[in-house]
Amino acid sequence: MRENFRPLVALAAGVLSAGSLLAQSQVVSPTPSEAVSRASAAAGGMEAFNALGVVEVKIQREEVTQDGTTTNQTKAFFFQAPGPTPGRTEDPQLKVIAADDGNSGWAVVDGQPDARPSTLYMVKRLITADLFPLLLPFSLTWEGATVTGVVPAEAGGKPVWRLTVILTRTFFFTPQISTSWTVDLDRRTFALVRAESPATDLGKGVKADGMRFLWSDPVRVGNITLPGVQRLIGLDEIGREMSHSRIDRITYKVLPAQAAEKLFPNPIPPAQRPKMPGIQPPGQPETKPGG
Repeated sequence: MRENFRPLVALAAGVLSAGSLLAQSQVVSPTPSEAVSRASAAAGGMEAFNALGVVEVKIQREEVTQDGTTTNQTKAFFFQAPGPTPGRTEDPQLKVIAADDGNSGWAVVDGQPDARPSTLYMVKRLITADLFPLLLPFSLTWEGATVTGVVPAEAGGKPVWRLTVILTRTFFFTPQISTSWTVDLDRRTFALVRAESPATDLGKGVKADGMRFLWSDPVRVGNITLPGVQRLIGLDEIGREMSHSRIDRITYKVLPAQAAEKLFPNPIPPAQRPKMPGIQPPGQPETKPGG
């Protein structure tokens, strides 16, 4: 009797297994816009984020390089929601203050105006590189960021929705940061789980680690939730974790609306501001200074 029962048990197990696989294959992924909307709602809502106004972000950063060297840095950012600009960054160790008023960037280095023409557009990209991962999922709505797909996946054994994010070539200040990211959301709650960008190889020995971002210690900022701690782990070219790591401890402060008038406008006299180089008509002789 027991021998006859065994085939039935095996058959039932096979049916259950097939049913489980079928159920997984029938998971219907949300659309990109729905995923972003629900992720934003899980963190307090896009409307509440946009209503923050001017926000101060202070970062205490500790980084351990691949060879074990530890460095510490303090940085400050300011942005007017939804960001990234108008925005501002201050690095007291480098004696740099840089901002973008929403139209163009400016910078002061050790009290002197930065006259490089690239400052006009590079400041926004510098601010974006730090704030984009920190302000996820809200930053997925920024100009230049496009969610192209959503699929079911697993992250650390947790079921997630994996968003494929494509960023424009000029989104960041350097091509060493990949413009192809993935962002994982908890499959049930749509809460942010992690984000990754792959390692890059630009040729001629120019390589950069990939990055895995993780967040913890959530804090309330206005009516939304942002991370109090952000961890970054370096990834090699096949996605394995490296010893290169970074931890950011973050505090936030919502500032009065009038703070924008002091933080973002360009204080440099117009005559000392950088200008984009003009394009000379073809065939014009080169003019030398003083000539």
